[in-house]
Amino acid sequence: MSDDRISKNDAIDAALHLDGDPEKVRAFYQDWAKNYNIDTTSSDYTGPVISSNLLQQHQPDTSIRLLDAGCGTGLVGIELITLGYMEVDGFDLSESMAQQAIDSGAYQQVLGEIDMMRAAEHYAASTYDAILSIGVFTLGHVPPEALEVLLQLTRVGGVLVISTRTHYYDDSNYQQVVDRLLANGQIEILQLLKNAPYNNDGDGHYWVFKKLS
Repeated sequence: MSDDRISKNDAIDAALHLDGDPEKVRAFYQDWAKNYNIDTTSSDYTGPVISSNLLQQHQPDTSIRLLDAGCGTGLVGIELITLGYMEVDGFDLSESMAQQAIDSGAYQQVLGEIDMMRAAEHYAASTYDAILSIGVFTLGHVPPEALEVLLQLTRVGGVLVISTRTHYYDDSNYQQVVDRLLANGQIEILQLLKNAPYNNDGDGHYWVFKKLS
């Protein structure tokens, strides 16, 4: 990862220069939790709104069971409950972030200290009708193979809504992972918004998948 600056916000820039080591990511977010909402609001972060609206387009049944994977302080959960979704769980690597998500009142259950690559150790397979993971598939955080982990937790016919920062997509093997899942008949792409608003540092891609097998 280059030392070149990516974000105008110091904290966001530091987050994008993490190396993906779960312990380092956890420690960073433990410290950032108290200012996370302030920093993301000032960066015009639109990921939670766009992703929640995409879910509503493709799965309007508000009684479904949802998982917000990498829920942070609960920004996505707040949008989901505003749209009428009531059965929302969440998890995050940082206990401090997870506690803020709990305090938001938008979730049925939130677990902290969960490494996404090991999430299947904490949740049963095919548990959720839909999973969202917004702001997680970004530089220095999780590898693209985390998508396969989330698929394990989604029931057949269920929907996944994933955001990828454009630089993450460009610098990782995310497309190769998606291509493999498509070729294996495990998913189909219901919708892809490329170069859509994400925050004032740059755009993102929003992916809506359906699990086929």
